[in-house]
Amino acid sequence: MPYVTVGQENSGAIRIYYEDHGQGAPVVLVHGFLLNGRSWEKQEAALLAAGYRVVTYDRRGFGGSSRPSVGYDYDTLAADLGVLMGRLDLRGAVLAGFCAGTGEVLRYLGVPGRGRVRAAALIAPLAPGVPWAGDDQGRGVLGEFIGQLSADRPAAIKTFLDRSYNIDLLGGTRVSDQAWQNSFHVAIGASAAAVRGCAAAWLEDFRADLARITVPVLVVQGAQDRIAPPRAAGSPLPGLPVSPRHVVVPGGPHAIIWTHADEVNQALLAFIRGPG
Repeated sequence: MPYVTVGQENSGAIRIYYEDHGQGAPVVLVHGFLLNGRSWEKQEAALLAAGYRVVTYDRRGFGGSSRPSVGYDYDTLAADLGVLMGRLDLRGAVLAGFCAGTGEVLRYLGVPGRGRVRAAALIAPLAPGVPWAGDDQGRGVLGEFIGQLSADRPAAIKTFLDRSYNIDLLGGTRVSDQAWQNSFHVAIGASAAAVRGCAAAWLEDFRADLARITVPVLVVQGAQDRIAPPRAAGSPLPGLPVSPRHVVVPGGPHAIIWTHADEVNQALLAFIRGPG
């Protein structure tokens, strides 16, 4: 199992688990809240079939990576990504993030001197579209959610997953009971500190990062996203110097990488093939 060391906590190394498959131009996939690198399985299969090299990894606190008590701010999370990119010496990569993982994409691209990326995809973006730091209502909703995570993490995770999948509409059709249970199993296995810390990091303001991005950007969202609705999180990318390609998937919930994988894959592959 491959790991890269990104830091130290007391006597233990902080290690990030990653997988590196295929040949060709690299595509790096950053998973979302409560997930791990395997959540990209439908996109990984499509990308490998199309001849790309695909790198996935587990963010600190999730999956097979170390579970430190600290480091769940986006400066640190993006630094973890930077160590991995450097360790694998990836150049000309497409960097794609889902949900909270889009924060790493923006912060990585927003730091001067970080190259290696030729294009970026933001799928169901959560943090970058709504700079909640200036939104009292958003801060209140987030504070309530963090409180729920502290009081009863399993119950709060169930509620989040139900809303992410729009389970009342798509359960039994686009989301099997087994797929939902697998997501819950992965989520409940994450570090409690990581779950709370990554939720708190949604307050991050990415407007300065957006202003520094010069590579082509793709935004893909579900029209029925209840976590980060398109009207709030997709179109308003304040200060972005380049006009993003924006795709809205009809009927799609937040978890479109699973429920509407064909539509997401089509948009992602068309975008990757387009930029030079």
